[in-house]
Amino acid sequence: MFFTERKIENRIHELAKYRYREPIQLTELQFTIDEDKEVGSYPPEQVESLTVKVGDTWKGRDVYAWLSAKAIVPESWSGRKVLGLFDFGRTGGGNNSGFESLLFLNGEPYQGVDSNHKEVFFPRDVYGKSLLLDFRLWSGLEGGGMPVEQEYSFDRAEIAWLDEETDDFYYDAKVALETVNVLDQHQPERSKLVAVLDKAFNEIDWSRPGSTEFYQSIYGARDCLKSGLDALEKCHGVTIHCVGHTHIDVAWLWRLRHTREKSARSFSTVLRLMDMFPEYTFLQTQPQLYEYFKNDYPEVYKQIKKRVDEGRWEVDGGCGWKLTATFLRENRL
Repeated sequence: MFFTERKIENRIHELAKYRYREPIQLTELQFTIDEDKEVGSYPPEQVESLTVKVGDTWKGRDVYAWLSAKAIVPESWSGRKVLGLFDFGRTGGGNNSGFESLLFLNGEPYQGVDSNHKEVFFPRDVYGKSLLLDFRLWSGLEGGGMPVEQEYSFDRAEIAWLDEETDDFYYDAKVALETVNVLDQHQPERSKLVAVLDKAFNEIDWSRPGSTEFYQSIYGARDCLKSGLDALEKCHGVTIHCVGHTHIDVAWLWRLRHTREKSARSFSTVLRLMDMFPEYTFLQTQPQLYEYFKNDYPEVYKQIKKRVDEGRWEVDGGCGWKLTATFLRENRL
């Protein structure tokens, strides 16, 4: 059983890259140090920059920089879910101890990009268009302790389209295996899940990876996994409902400007998730963060208010909900 689980784990890892189809690497990136470090900055116009490429490195402590690139989305991708894949550095486990960035799409704040958010899904109307991508990079601090200069590399910068069926199979299999890993070895559900996973992965034709036949076999494996999971007896009486949340300390091991920038990255990412998943709801109860965001990026702040009106962005909760609700009511534009 142990070797079967290891085999499935390796196959899931191998499958991950095949979710992204026809990748186009962004070969020339323009890198500019941001000496001003102003909060709420937008991409600069016509500044002297250094051309960098994938594989190059950058480093510093509390360093800000702009990384810019242009990408043209092929018209042949029409109807596909287009995304960017970016890996510019290691993000720490907390305390702002590593790299983070905010992506501006065609000049407007769009989404946070770090090692926890390497995918950026673009709007549906980008086919055949040129995209201007500007990343406001931040090298991070050391999360407390002695000052440390950190070094990162530009490991990935490309656009592609997502094979949604392969992506669905990948995540369903990944979650099923993670469930296996937390179940007791003597629970019958554990062996049943392993058997369902093993049967599904045996459907994949690995002899010609990337071919049409290869993807057709993945789609068959996806159907096999779904039917196998649906057939398992469901006997748990608990239903769990989850609400998104990000806890941001206003004053911690960083300066107030870092708090404001963290809010911009987090809130922009939440808005993108809401674009993709209509059922997604989010909770944030810190009035001061809304005040910062309203001043730093007022156009994006309007998007938050729209989601509040829809009932998808919750401003109440266990901490400061009266102040938050009052603040939003009194600042309706």
